Amino acid sequence: MFRDCKRLSSIKLPPSVKYINAGAFRGCKSMPSIEFPSNVKSIGERAFEGCTSLASISLPASVKSVGLDAFSGCTSLESAVLSGVEALDVGTFSGCRRLSSLELPSTMTSIGRGSFSDCRALTSITIPPSTKSIGENAFNNCAGITSVSMPPSVSSVGSRAFQGCTSLATVSMSPSVTSVEAGTFQGCTSLTSVTLPASATSIGENAFRDCVELRSVSIPSSVTTIGSKAFFGCKSLASVDIPSSVTKIATAAFSGCASLRSVTIPPSVTEIADRVFSMCTNLESAVIPKTATIGKEVFPSKTKITYRGSSPSGNQGGQQSGKGGEQSEKKGFNLFGIKF
Repeated sequence: MFRDCKRLSSIKLPPSVKYINAGAFRGCKSMPSIEFPSNVKSIGERAFEGCTSLASISLPASVKSVGLDAFSGCTSLESAVLSGVEALDVGTFSGCRRLSSLELPSTMTSIGRGSFSDCRALTSITIPPSTKSIGENAFNNCAGITSVSMPPSVSSVGSRAFQGCTSLATVSMSPSVTSVEAGTFQGCTSLTSVTLPASATSIGENAFRDCVELRSVSIPSSVTTIGSKAFFGCKSLASVDIPSSVTKIATAAFSGCASLRSVTIPPSVTEIADRVFSMCTNLESAVIPKTATIGKEVFPSKTKITYRGSSPSGNQGGQQSGKGGEQSEKKGFNLFGIKF
């Protein structure tokens, strides 16, 4: 309707307007504000995309849904009041780099994929207790956010949801979340500690990769798998308690955790993949189960390995300890292979 009207500086919508169609004001770069009629029910996809002068919006309680990229690229937008909105679609406010004031309503049930991606001025976010899901990349690269608290209603947090939130120091995860997806907190360089919910069964690949200030992590006894590079490059992580529920530790899961000095892997673990503790330069000792299948270059060469538990099928006793990277000629014992 008014798409790419670059000189349009103001407009008054009549009370009869109930729907703002897709792309209606897209690219109206000179419009600093707009007043929405109280009967508007929905904002269409890309309705205000690229309105680079738009400084604030206040949606009436009648608006229940906001479409894909509806306000994406509104680089001057500083505040948004969403009143009765129930769902945000993909990329709703992505690239709104000045957005610093955000009020999510108690009616909100889902935050869509990339909804606030690259909103770098956001410093805090309150997720209402009605919210059930946070989409992938939802707050990706929101470098100003310092803390996140998820209500119990949240059962799903998408991959890379908080990736690159470099100021994020504390996280309180919902007790209903069952998995920490791939890259959820990757590159959160200010994060110092995290407690995973008791409902979590898996930690995805790159979940906490390059969280360089992460000093402690509490892994619940419900977790069965630790994904590839899940804690890669967490150089401040001084200790990790792997619960007896874990059965698999994937490739390079703890690689580059330079502060780790010792680790004990429970007998429940049946697979320790390649390079799980590679580049853990200060890892002095490790206790691992004899029955586990061991990948290549799992430990640094100086790490003292102690084996525990029953010998695997076909083993004639074997030795009980050795050095990472060494091979015992006497017993044919390969510390990085699958033979013990």
